[in-house]
Amino acid sequence: MASAVVVSDDERSKIHASFFALACACVGMLGVGVGTLLSPGVGGALGWALHSLGWLLVAVAVVAHIEHLSNRLGRAAVVCGILAAVALALADAPFALNPDRVLETSWLNYYIVMWAVAPLLTAVSLTLVAMRKEKLMEQHIALGETGKFAVDDYETTVHASFLSLMSGALACLLAGIAQLMLINGAGSAAQLAWALFALASVFLAVAIISHIEHLSMSIGRAAVWLGAAAAVLNGLGCIPSFFELTNESTIGGKLTWIMWGITCLIATLALAIVAMRRRAQDSRAASA
Repeated sequence: MASAVVVSDDERSKIHASFFALACACVGMLGVGVGTLLSPGVGGALGWALHSLGWLLVAVAVVAHIEHLSNRLGRAAVVCGILAAVALALADAPFALNPDRVLETSWLNYYIVMWAVAPLLTAVSLTLVAMRKEKLMEQHIALGETGKFAVDDYETTVHASFLSLMSGALACLLAGIAQLMLINGAGSAAQLAWALFALASVFLAVAIISHIEHLSMSIGRAAVWLGAAAAVLNGLGCIPSFFELTNESTIGGKLTWIMWGITCLIATLALAIVAMRRRAQDSRAASA
């Protein structure tokens, strides 16, 4: 068994995701944000295509980082995350081929179901990570060396707290349930759904903020706060639709879409900061 050591600050601050993975995620979220803002609430073919391609790039980003993520989070959790991004891409693809499908109830229900599948898969993923963390903690405590990591098991450590993981899982679960409530929904059911969306965003912000110390050391405080701001803005974006429940062509629906687009652009900025930080780390390593 390897001897236990205290991991250096350099190792703790290292961004393990490759520049390629971060760039894919960044461009992907940019596509989703721009696609949303091109035609809020309805969307033309270009907007839907950018949506679909954007989510595919997010999936590619996770796949590009799959080995490290699998070692740390578990393969099943990572696969669930990839499938969630693919589900979002598949949700948007039919409307990129024919934007008029937004006027058909059956296609709208398909879209809603796929957007429910994605957060539910993410909730499963985060729950699996929490279970893995508990198992690893039990193994580590059995060694009698809490607070330290073995040289060969640092890469498998789940750094996020149970509060972060379960807050994130609950956020995704609520979002998935809210989506399902919107199937053929209107009136009080839809109003409750939008309230759940807002609550989910609050839990997501809690998940990010409660993990702020470790995340700040790794990806930088600016990126973390931008991520939290994106979650809060997404929650605020639910308010217009909560009060105006008719269809996506209303002012409320448009405001919700616009705020979702801005949320994605804020997330893009956060990812760009992380990518630049990773590039700087690569440059320092090359010159050392």
